[in-house]
Amino acid sequence: MAAWVDTGFLVALFARDDKHHASSVSFLRANQRLTLHSLWPVVSEASFFLNTKAKLAMLEWVESTEMIFHELTSADLPAIRATLKKYSTLDPDFTDAALVTLANMHRIDQIVTVDLRDFSAYRVNGKPFNRLWL
Repeated sequence: MAAWVDTGFLVALFARDDKHHASSVSFLRANQRLTLHSLWPVVSEASFFLNTKAKLAMLEWVESTEMIFHELTSADLPAIRATLKKYSTLDPDFTDAALVTLANMHRIDQIVTVDLRDFSAYRVNGKPFNRLWL
């Protein structure tokens, strides 16, 4: 099974004072066979919320995992713009729009996120995301 990793999960995983930290660690331990997918903007966004020690731990973890990072190119921008327009009432950020766009391209509808509001509204090929955590 494959799932996207969103910013909030990484923050919870590496910010020991996050209220979801223990749950994120437990989720990873219980789902070691899950193929994780993400984007570099997710790592960048997570870094904004983490102190230096947590950023370093996150980068070490990213280096040591087999998480698949999907590259974004300028060719993806029209589709990302379309996603931003489609969900404009939610005021999505670039990272969410890119994640939703690539989820549709790759037909992966599983996600690991704390963002219940937005990822309950976003659709992958017409169906809601299946949130695997929280």
